Amino acid sequence: MSNQEKLKNYLLGNENKDGYLKDEISNAKVIMLSGKWGSGKTHFWQNIIASDEFKKELKEKSQVYSYISLYGKSSIEEIENDIFSQAYYSAIGGENFVTKGFSTFTKRMSRFGSKKVASGLKEEQKDNIEKTALKRLENGGVICFDDFERKSKDIDLNDLFGFITQLTLNFKCKVVIILNDDVFEGEEKDIFSNVKEKTVSKYLKYKPSIEELFNSIFDNKYEVLKDYSDVILKTFEESEVLNARIYIQALDNLLEWIENDKTQKKNDDVVRCLILVNLYFILYHVLFFKEEDKYRIIGFFDKLEKISDDYNRIKSSNIQIYGSNKNREYKEYESLKIYMKELEKTVSTQGQYEIYKDFFDSNIKNYEVKFYANSLKIGKNVDSDIFSQINTFIETGILED
Repeated sequence: MSNQEKLKNYLLGNENKDGYLKDEISNAKVIMLSGKWGSGKTHFWQNIIASDEFKKELKEKSQVYSYISLYGKSSIEEIENDIFSQAYYSAIGGENFVTKGFSTFTKRMSRFGSKKVASGLKEEQKDNIEKTALKRLENGGVICFDDFERKSKDIDLNDLFGFITQLTLNFKCKVVIILNDDVFEGEEKDIFSNVKEKTVSKYLKYKPSIEELFNSIFDNKYEVLKDYSDVILKTFEESEVLNARIYIQALDNLLEWIENDKTQKKNDDVVRCLILVNLYFILYHVLFFKEEDKYRIIGFFDKLEKISDDYNRIKSSNIQIYGSNKNREYKEYESLKIYMKELEKTVSTQGQYEIYKDFFDSNIKNYEVKFYANSLKIGKNVDSDIFSQINTFIETGILED
């Protein structure tokens, strides 16, 4: 069973058993769903867990669902406003009153679930708010906080966790936090480590395989690419990149290329090439040109070219870099790490490291992508003109006729 399937079964259950999110055991609990940056946590939550069916089930139980992105939020009051306005809106339908001008909802009512509504709201709204925005959060309502690590610096982490704790205590609601938990640094890292232990009741790890992530994204929108799905997946696996946003951007560009191709440029090799060029442009913001059997970075003058051009080979230790090519022994590199280590070691051995140290250190990323481009042969079996067209398309976003 895949990681996604295990998490789905655990959270939502099956025909034999209710999942954790549907069980009263998770009332007043905080669940943390963590995973690597870009691994598709939000896509998984919104499309597989918090589906329309799940929200409908909550509503039938007179419970409510609120999804809060912390990105762009600058205060806890702003977060609080968003939670209660969504609760109110999803419970009774109609207009979301926060977007209609009630931007200080929580100033108009006592905080954390009191039934007394402060002055400032129309009299006829009081009962609605008591019965909906507050009542439906109680006893099993679900609040999801996403983009947790992208919160504003103006929001103190201790205060945020304190607010979340108060929500669970006062409303007995379920809180889900989605985040990449290795991004906090310095003092916030220590605070996060300490406070989460006191606040979080359940830790869940989202770690899909490349195939799982690809399958979760490759939906009806990409029907035109169905005949190429195998080579697309294989290319993502070759690149070892696990990032939902990058997949979507590459697929969107590929879709545009295929739909507008009026020639014979849409074969498996071209599809593979376009994906890889797109991936490395997103990750490293570089483009390439072909020179015989090598791929070079456009605009990068490589002072170590004689050494770094051995992208996937290691010279035996007794061979001099600038000596004769006769009787050289080679073996293939096993990884980028070995390549980079050997490159630095070889430069140093030849007495060049001090001269080129600053250049080498400031171009680490260029050497990384140079290794990937050449070890994978990103334009394999692709005509130079088409390769150039692909680079231009990825850089400009516009397909040339």
